[in-house]
Amino acid sequence: MQTRPEIAMRRFLLSLAALAALSSPAFATGGFSCAVKDKNLTLDAEAGFSYSIGGGLLNFRGAFELPKKLAPKGLERVTLTPSHLAHDWLYDGELRLLLHAETEGDLPFGSVDIIVRTKMTDDETTYDGDYKLILNRADADSVERTGKVSCSVG
Repeated sequence: MQTRPEIAMRRFLLSLAALAALSSPAFATGGFSCAVKDKNLTLDAEAGFSYSIGGGLLNFRGAFELPKKLAPKGLERVTLTPSHLAHDWLYDGELRLLLHAETEGDLPFGSVDIIVRTKMTDDETTYDGDYKLILNRADADSVERTGKVSCSVG
């Protein structure tokens, strides 16, 4: 049989453990989506992310499409996977992405880089900015195009 001091100590330790569990940080998640639709590029990309430090992006996916006369052969339409996301930045009111794709197999070398640079607007969930499209082919000079991009972050 437990004595009163033992019961009090047990309750105190249980209360302390519960308080420690409740005061641990919450690991919330959010997400973003970005879209472009103009004469140079159609882009839809999205991912989830963790608000905790080092959490990184979750389930990055999307697709881009380029006009046939502009695109390197084999890169007219690309389904995006995490391997296409070369760099990402979501910090201090900025969202930046660097997407990269290259031709595969027996096709002549070609690559596409899409650089997205946005800043948070007054409503704090819309991030507007610019994209830069850089196209490289083995048989031609590099081509660059720019345009507007809008992202939603929440």
